Amino acid sequence: MCHDSESKIKSAVWGISSQNEKITSFSKNEVEEDSIKDMNLKPCLIPANGFYLWKQSVDDKYPFYIRMLGREVLGLAGLYQETEDKNVKKSLEFAVITKASNVLLQPLEPTMPCILDPENFEQWTEGNEKEVLQSQFKDTELIPDLAVYRVPELVNDLSNNSKELIQAIPKLRDED
Repeated sequence: MCHDSESKIKSAVWGISSQNEKITSFSKNEVEEDSIKDMNLKPCLIPANGFYLWKQSVDDKYPFYIRMLGREVLGLAGLYQETEDKNVKKSLEFAVITKASNVLLQPLEPTMPCILDPENFEQWTEGNEKEVLQSQFKDTELIPDLAVYRVPELVNDLSNNSKELIQAIPKLRDED
């Protein structure tokens, strides 16, 4: 969801093109410190049921699904830009904003998406992103309503798209 003259839901591609790479996330600090100011990015709200993080073990990475109890849809803080291809066809690209993981998620990965409180949605999309980042996101915050559970490794294959990908599995690995 982005805000031009009014809030609208628009289709966008994950990953912002920058020289020879696709940027899928920016850190909260990059946004606060204006280190990406030259990219001409605008704030957006990324609707999601939840998100995945992977825990690195000695042998492999294991996927975990994180969602918020009591909220079917989360609003993740993001940035977007409008691009044009060679045929002057316009499209939107976006990236999520991340912060240091809280105590619950730190064992999985060092960073997590910035989950906006619903009362900050409008303030975020109207361009007050620095103020929202500084007031709402503290690296040590504990989000008590987060549910975290191990999910099938089928999530690692981008061709898979089913409800099975967010269903908890009973144990980490088969015992020999």
